[in-house]
Amino acid sequence: MIRRMIRTHRLRRIVALFALGGMLTAGTGCVRNYRVEVQQGNVISAEQIEKINPGVSRDEVRFILGTPLIEDPFHAQRWDYFYSLDPGKGQPLTQHRLSIWFESDRVTRTHVEGAGLPGAIEPDLEETGPGFFSRLWDKVTPGEN
Repeated sequence: MIRRMIRTHRLRRIVALFALGGMLTAGTGCVRNYRVEVQQGNVISAEQIEKINPGVSRDEVRFILGTPLIEDPFHAQRWDYFYSLDPGKGQPLTQHRLSIWFESDRVTRTHVEGAGLPGAIEPDLEETGPGFFSRLWDKVTPGEN
């Protein structure tokens, strides 16, 4: 009887270890990692860029666009507004940069860099479909639509 109990205990232990190993494998290797969409910098629209013309003062630029992301003390005559969007869904990183040069506290020229420009430096925030929790809620609560 004791041998039978020992054999049963060992068998349960082996089954438990295999089950734990299977859960760990499924939890780490088979599940797709979720990457959060990351936005950094200044979001600037085409309308805002159109308002920045030669002769506009620094204060007006700050009012229209906000505080620049980069105010380099070594290049005090240039402000840089930078925007970066990492969708985190296997899509490429999007980067835009608006540089503004001043002379006597007035805009002398601007330069826009980035994909899809000239135009708006705006993120594409449209959802492609319902999220995970919305789909889960729909499955858990049948008949409610």
